Amino acid sequence: MSAMKKLFAGLMAVVVVAGLSMFSVAEEAKSKAINDKCPLSGQAVSEKSTVDVTVEFCCNNCKGKFDKDPVAFLDKVAKGEKGKCIMNGRDASKTSTLTLAFCCNNCKGKAEKDPKAAVAKLDEANKKKAK
Repeated sequence: MSAMKKLFAGLMAVVVVAGLSMFSVAEEAKSKAINDKCPLSGQAVSEKSTVDVTVEFCCNNCKGKFDKDPVAFLDKVAKGEKGKCIMNGRDASKTSTLTLAFCCNNCKGKAEKDPKAAVAKLDEANKKKAK
């Protein structure tokens, strides 16, 4: 194989690996989100439109309960007070992240302005779906 063919084959391998890496990052972002329907519109979500909501806890025990099933505590997240544990209202020293996905950047922008309202809408949608 000539040097030019080897160079071309090497470059193609890099392009393929880079493409696969980008796909896995997008899929990871989508899979990190706790929802598959936009809490504001009800439409399917886009992996490009996510918002991370910081959730605060007083201890690793409270954080551990949340991390096991964050959806079960959406109402507490929506009502939580900054600097306080969502579980019991004590001063917070630990955090976790809740990733919400949205259908578009318009909905994402609304959620960034008021993340607790988006969490409350998601909680409300989940409760309706459970009935």
